[in-house]
Amino acid sequence: MDRALSVAALLDPTRQVVPFHGRESELHALTQWRDSPAPRASLLLHAPAGAGKTRLLQHFRTEHWDDDAHGRLLLIDDADRLTWNDIFLRLQDTLRHGPARTRVLLAARTTGWWWSSTRQRIADFDHEVTALELAPSLDDRAGSFTLACQCFAKQLNVTAPDEPPPNIADETVLDLHLAALTTVHGDPCDVNRTQLVRQLLKRDNGPKSGRVAEDHLAVATPDTPDPDLLARAAQRWPHLRPELDELIDADPEIVLDMARDSLRIAVELGSFTTLEHIARQVFRDERFATDAIPAMLTRRLIDRAQDTLERAEMYGMLSARTALCGLREEAVEASRNEVECYRELAEQDRENRPLLADSLGDLGLRLIAVHRTAEVLRVSEEAIRLWHEIAIDDPETIPQLASALEQISYRYQALGMAEASMDAISRATLMYQELAKTHPALFRVDFARVAATVARRYHAEGENTYAADSMQLSIANWRILAQEDPRYEPELARNLAVAGTMLVELRRAEAANETLKEAVEVFRRLAVVNPQTFQPELADALMRHSQALHELCEDPDAKHTAQEAVMLWRENGDKKGLGTALLNVVKVAHDFDAELLAAREAVEVYRELAAENTVWHQVDLAIALAALTEQQLIQDDVDQALTSATEVFDIVRRLPSQLVDFFGAKLAVAMQPMTSTLSEMEYHAHALESSELMVDIWRALRDKSPGAYIGAIQQHACKLRGAERRVEARNTAHTAVVLWHLSGKDLDREVGYADALTIYARLCAETKHELQKALRLTHRAVQIMREAGEPVKLEFALETVEALSSS
Repeated sequence: MDRALSVAALLDPTRQVVPFHGRESELHALTQWRDSPAPRASLLLHAPAGAGKTRLLQHFRTEHWDDDAHGRLLLIDDADRLTWNDIFLRLQDTLRHGPARTRVLLAARTTGWWWSSTRQRIADFDHEVTALELAPSLDDRAGSFTLACQCFAKQLNVTAPDEPPPNIADETVLDLHLAALTTVHGDPCDVNRTQLVRQLLKRDNGPKSGRVAEDHLAVATPDTPDPDLLARAAQRWPHLRPELDELIDADPEIVLDMARDSLRIAVELGSFTTLEHIARQVFRDERFATDAIPAMLTRRLIDRAQDTLERAEMYGMLSARTALCGLREEAVEASRNEVECYRELAEQDRENRPLLADSLGDLGLRLIAVHRTAEVLRVSEEAIRLWHEIAIDDPETIPQLASALEQISYRYQALGMAEASMDAISRATLMYQELAKTHPALFRVDFARVAATVARRYHAEGENTYAADSMQLSIANWRILAQEDPRYEPELARNLAVAGTMLVELRRAEAANETLKEAVEVFRRLAVVNPQTFQPELADALMRHSQALHELCEDPDAKHTAQEAVMLWRENGDKKGLGTALLNVVKVAHDFDAELLAAREAVEVYRELAAENTVWHQVDLAIALAALTEQQLIQDDVDQALTSATEVFDIVRRLPSQLVDFFGAKLAVAMQPMTSTLSEMEYHAHALESSELMVDIWRALRDKSPGAYIGAIQQHACKLRGAERRVEARNTAHTAVVLWHLSGKDLDREVGYADALTIYARLCAETKHELQKALRLTHRAVQIMREAGEPVKLEFALETVEALSSS
C-alpha cells in the first residue's frame, strides 16, 4: 500500500479523508459563543480521545470564522498537554496587538484540576470562560459509517461495502472510522476493540501518532513503551495500568520528562507506590511549583493520613499547593477542611488552640483570593478572639497575638477598611513595643518593622506628623539593632531609604536629604563587601536621594546622582532597574536633552521587557511612553508625541482588570503630567482621552482610593473646561462635589473637597448657573483653605469669589 494511504494516514484527523459532517448542535453553541457580547472569551472543548475535537476546531476556524467580522481567534489544541506558562505566553500576545475582541478556543481530553487552574487564571485576563463537552460519537451513526466506508473505499480504489455499523462499547468517532476501514478491507468488524485494532494495524507497519499510536501500543505491548503513550492509553485500556506503575517503579526519574497530561494520568491512576515515586521527583522540582500536579498528588496522599493531626497538616499543604497553581476555590475548600480538623483536635485538647488559630488565619488569606469579604472578616476576627483567649491563659503567647493582629491589619487594608486596619496594626505595635522593652533581643526587630508599617499607614491617611514620628521611632530601633549586631545594617539602610522617600513626599527636603545620604553611605560600604547583593539596593537609594536633591533645587547634584544610579543598573544588567532609573532621570535632571534621551531609552528597555513578559511589563511600557510623550511635547516634536500618546491609550485599554488592580495607581499617577501637558498645549482631544482613561482607572480602584477617584473627576472637569466644554465640565465638577458628600469624611478638613467646590463654583460663574449657591460654596472653600494653610489653592478660591461677585 502506498505510504500516503497507510492506515495511520487515512485515520489522521488533519487529513480529513472523511470530510467533516454532523455536529450541528456543537457548531450552534460555538457560534453563539463567538457572537456573545463579551469582548474577550475562552471556551474549552473537551471529549475523550478520538471524538473529533481537532476536526471540529479546524472546521470552525475555516468555515465559521472571519477575522474582520469576528476579531481574533486563538486555537489551542491538546491544551491539557501544555504547562500554564505555554498557554500564558499565547494569551499575553492578545495584550500587545491585534483586535481587542478575542476568542480563545482550547481543546483537551479531560477537565479536572488542570482545567480549573487554567480556567481561573484565564479569567484573570478578563475573559469570560466556559466549557463545552463534545459527545464521543455522532447522532447519525449509520450515515457517518456509510460516509466513512465510501471515502476509504475511494482512497483504496475498491468497492464500498453496504453494511450497518457494528456495536462498539464507549464508541467514539475514531472507533467508527476504524470499523469502517476494517470493513472496507474485507475484515470482520463486529468484534471487540482489541481484535478490531489488531487486525487493522497489522496491515500498517509505518509510523503512528495520536490515538492510533496509543491503541497500537495497547495491543502490541512493546518491551520499552513510550511513557506518554502508555499513560494516555492506560486511560482507555485498564490492563495497561500495572505496566505504567512498573515503568515508573523501574525508573522514577522518567516522570520529569513526561508530558503534563501523561503525568496527571499517572497521578490519578497510579498505585500509592507510584504516587510516592512521583512525589519525590515533583515536590522538589521548581518547574512544577505552579502546576496542579503537586496539588493532585497531595489530594490523593491525604487518603493515607494516619490520624486527624496528620490529615490536618496534609490539608494545610494542599491549601498552599492549590493556591500556588491558581486553584483558589479549591484552596478555600482545603483550608476549611484543615480548620475543621484542628477544631476537632482543639475540642480534644485545649493545647491545640494555637493550631486552630493559625489555620483560621490561613483560611482568611485564601478567602481574600476569592473576594469573600464577609467571610474573611468573620474567620479573621475569630482567630483574633481565639488568640486573646490563649494569651489570657498563657502570656507567653502574646507574640502570636501581636502577629495575628498584624496579619489581620493587612487583610483589612486589602479590603479597603483603613480604620480597622490602622486599629489592628496600632494594637500590634503597642504589644511589640512592650515585648521589646522586656525582651529586646527577641522583639526589637518586630517593633522596628511594624513601627515603619504604621508610619506608612499614617502617611497614606495624611497624618504627616504621626507618620514622621513613627518612622523616627522605627529608625531609632534599627540603629540600636545595627550597633549591637552589624548583620542588621542592611535593614537599617533599607528603612533609612524608605524614611527618606516618605520625608520627600512630606516636603521635608532637608531631613530627607540627610536621611537618604546616610542610606547611600551605608549601602556603599555594604556594596564594597558584597556587590552582587547590595549594588542594586545602592542604586535604588541613589535614585531616592536624587529625588530629595531635586526637591532642594540642587539640580546638578540631583542629575549626577540619578545618572550614577543608571550606571550601576547598567553594570548590574538588571533591565527593570535600568528602566526605573532612566525614568527617574526624566523627573530630576532638569535638562531637556538629558530627559528626552532618558525617556527614549526607557521606552526601548521596557519594550524589550514587555516582549519577554507582557503581563508584568506592559504597564511599565505605558509609563515610559507617557514620560516620552511629555518630553516630546516640550521639545515640540508634536507628531511623535501624539503617536506615543496613542500607544499609551491602546495599552491602557487592553489591560486586564487584575493588572489595573495591581498597577493602576502607579500608571494613573504617571499619566497625569502627560495629560496636563497635552491640555496646556491645546491638544484637547488627546488630553480628554487620557483623562477619561485615568478616571476609569481610579474608578476601578475607588474602594482602595476613594479620594483619588474623586480627584480624577475634578481634574477631568478641568480638562473639559480647557476644551471649552464648560457645561459638561460643570456637570462633571458637580459629580465630584456630590461624591465628596457621600464619602462620609469630615469635609471641613478636606482640602480636596474645598478644591472641588472652587472648581464647580468657577464653572458656575462661567456658565451663569446658580450664582448665589456657587458663591456660598466658594466662601466655604476659602474657609477650609485658610485653616489648612494652602496659599495657592486659597488664591484660586478668592479669585473665584471675585468672579462670582462681579457676575
